Amino acid sequence: MKFASILFSAIASVAAVVPTARAQDAYPSRPIHLLVGATAGGGSDLVARIVATELTKKLGQAVVVENRPGAGGNIANLTTARAPADGYTLAMAYSGLAVNPAVMQKMPFDTLRELATVSLVADVPMGLYVNAAVPARNVKELIDTAKASPGRYALGVNALASVGHLATELFKQRTGVDMPTVVYKGSSAAMTDLLSGNVSAMFDTVASAGPQVQSGRIRMLAYGGVKRLATSPDVPTLTEAGLDNFDLRSWYGVVAPAGTPKAIVEKLSTAIAEVIHMPEVVEKFEKNSLIPVGSTPDAFEQYLAAETEKWTHVAKAAKVQVQ
Repeated sequence: MKFASILFSAIASVAAVVPTARAQDAYPSRPIHLLVGATAGGGSDLVARIVATELTKKLGQAVVVENRPGAGGNIANLTTARAPADGYTLAMAYSGLAVNPAVMQKMPFDTLRELATVSLVADVPMGLYVNAAVPARNVKELIDTAKASPGRYALGVNALASVGHLATELFKQRTGVDMPTVVYKGSSAAMTDLLSGNVSAMFDTVASAGPQVQSGRIRMLAYGGVKRLATSPDVPTLTEAGLDNFDLRSWYGVVAPAGTPKAIVEKLSTAIAEVIHMPEVVEKFEKNSLIPVGSTPDAFEQYLAAETEKWTHVAKAAKVQVQ
């Protein structure tokens, strides 16, 4: 009897696993919803729609982009975290996923525990720019110039508690310069004041600042990535400029609810990596100053944890906080 009972339990366990395995093998069997924490037309929306179009073809099921703007991406990410962990609700997260826990007094969920990383999709190149009238041709000269005239040269920030804001505070913490931080409500206003000289320097994306560099009204002193940009090979990275391990970039990545079966996460990750390296997708990314990545789930998880820890330390030291 005891043997029969054990045998029955084993058969029951296998029977329970088989439908789950078959369901994962058949994935996806219906449309996938890809949530975006911003309005239509923004950067994350653009990336989501490019990826969704190609994933639809590759997976054989529609990948539907849904805009859920608000709270720095938290609405879309929270909705995803609370969705069934079956692979049919995903989010195109962006850098705010690492910044929000660092600056918000109360987060509605634990980003590292309640979301599963799928793939880091693309990097958004950022750089350090100065007004053309600033007497500095490189980062060292900017630091020396600022230290020679404390409080004279201001740093513009495109938005409160943004990646650019925290990058600015990190720069000040690492260099010891006395440069006032001026926070704006949007990149356009910040760039206008950089061009006019109301602020002297600013961290911004290559896409936003590029045209102004071409006009000669501002200069790019350094790039924030781990290696030089192919489009600006003469511009050093911030690390090369003397700021060790100053890896600064914005990014987009796909996340799913925690507990999503590993087989589904890996299938999605592989598919995303394949589509974003298709020539036509690479071309679209490059036109929008995006660098395709296509990481593994584990690599994205490690990167997200490291970014969250980094920005938490910076925000705490600079006392950057939002409600």
